[in-house]
Amino acid sequence: MNEFYLRTESIKADEIFDLFVAGKEDLNIIKALRSPEPCILEGSRGTGKSFLMRIAQQEIDASENTCVPVFLSFNVSSLINTDDAHQFYHWMLAKSLRALLNALKKKGFAVSTFSAGLLSRDEMDDGEAIERNLEKLVKEFEASYKSGASVNIDALPDIEEVKEAIQEICVDNGISRVYFFFDEAAHVFRPEQQRQFFSLFKDLRSPYITCNAAIYPGVTYFGDSFEPIHDCLYKVIERDIRDPGYIQYFKEMALKQADQAVRDAIINNADLFATLAFSGGGNPRMILKTIQDLPKFNSSNVDQMLKDFYRTKIWAEHTALGEKYKGHKSLIDWGRDFLERTVIPTLQSYNETRKQKRSEESSIYFWIHKDAPETVKEALRLLTYTGIIRKTDASIRATRSELGARYEVKYGCLLSLFANPHSESKDFYQTLSVKKYVEFGKSHSAYSSISELSSAIEDDEKFVTSVQAMMHRPISVLSMLSKWQIEKLQQAKIHSVEDLYRKTEADLIEHIYGVGPARARVIKNAVAAELLEYLSG
Repeated sequence: MNEFYLRTESIKADEIFDLFVAGKEDLNIIKALRSPEPCILEGSRGTGKSFLMRIAQQEIDASENTCVPVFLSFNVSSLINTDDAHQFYHWMLAKSLRALLNALKKKGFAVSTFSAGLLSRDEMDDGEAIERNLEKLVKEFEASYKSGASVNIDALPDIEEVKEAIQEICVDNGISRVYFFFDEAAHVFRPEQQRQFFSLFKDLRSPYITCNAAIYPGVTYFGDSFEPIHDCLYKVIERDIRDPGYIQYFKEMALKQADQAVRDAIINNADLFATLAFSGGGNPRMILKTIQDLPKFNSSNVDQMLKDFYRTKIWAEHTALGEKYKGHKSLIDWGRDFLERTVIPTLQSYNETRKQKRSEESSIYFWIHKDAPETVKEALRLLTYTGIIRKTDASIRATRSELGARYEVKYGCLLSLFANPHSESKDFYQTLSVKKYVEFGKSHSAYSSISELSSAIEDDEKFVTSVQAMMHRPISVLSMLSKWQIEKLQQAKIHSVEDLYRKTEADLIEHIYGVGPARARVIKNAVAAELLEYLSG
């Protein structure tokens, strides 16, 4: 089979529009990215966040000569390691200014002496000299991982000077707006970097500046100063396999990249293509990857591909995250075990029972109680990052009117377990019902091995260092706790986060009057939520 583009970075600028399929939701996202309001675009790995931002950038560039789009990636952010507490913020600012000056130069816009002076505190008034200085600063930050050496940022302007300079540049050149497109917004397993990114994102807001950023679901920490509901347009890339135009959308996407032999195979084997497209659960990279790796377009090869990819490869990628990010390893491994050994077998059993009863209903959905341990929720968030599951609803009522979140397991992960996946797919898909799901309560037995945070964290020096300061903070920093709960804890001589961390739910129930199982779980979840932010961070 021919080679497909699986990453936007591989696509040349003049080819990107030729590969674009204009789905309704895609057009809505692009409209938001081109609006004056800042926009956050959320999507799992391989869903096309970078691609849509590139489309928006090029549309602005082509149709609005009074606007300047600036596209930059922070994908090397994990290399930043200096003794500057705000190192990531300063690196991002320097990199953004360098990219802006480069974009202005390409469009032939001038930078006045006054604006140049605002962009540098070392009294430089030459735009090219400032750009070289910023380039040097960025390289020093990116080399800091080797030695942890400090970087001299004396010449870097503060944020108000930056906004004033950009306004001056816009007025002088008749520019109505500068659009920053931040790809790989912040390293997903370094929460402190994410908090600094969203501080910059908010700080840059002005009548002349719009910021857009791509983020991952589940593993993004906005910090205290940024509120997604109030501070931006929030868009999510979701391609539901139940949507009427789903197959046609992905068929057009594949045909745009396919050579003649693959085009003919897709057109002449519509059912086989539908099986592959549904299995990918709306993820373009997974769908194109499975088509690309087929030796021949027939049912036996499709069956084998589904088994290889959705039984093995997709899980191996998730597990590999644990090897790369040690602080999350136990959470990542537990999440995989929970899905493979508990959720999916339960769904299989449910579907088989419904089939035996000749009930035309099947499910790829499961529900988790809102008061499940925080470590369980974190493990599920990591599964949404890799795209193995998708949260479809944040708060729905299940049995006994209890509230919880509903998730969708990747269609291919269930389908691949059939002996003959392709021949089963049509009936399985047609009987899917989002109203049918298996439930896991707040104290399910599968949680026992991960419910205490201490069992979910590698006891290594890196983690100890990263949470040490947090452990000594007062319990009043735990935003999930009510004033009454904080007072009760203090009366029980529990004053710091560490004091609370070392107490079990049973300890809280025994020693604090008025605290039963439900409140004990809320209190323990509060401390777990705070500490989980510092994992590997």
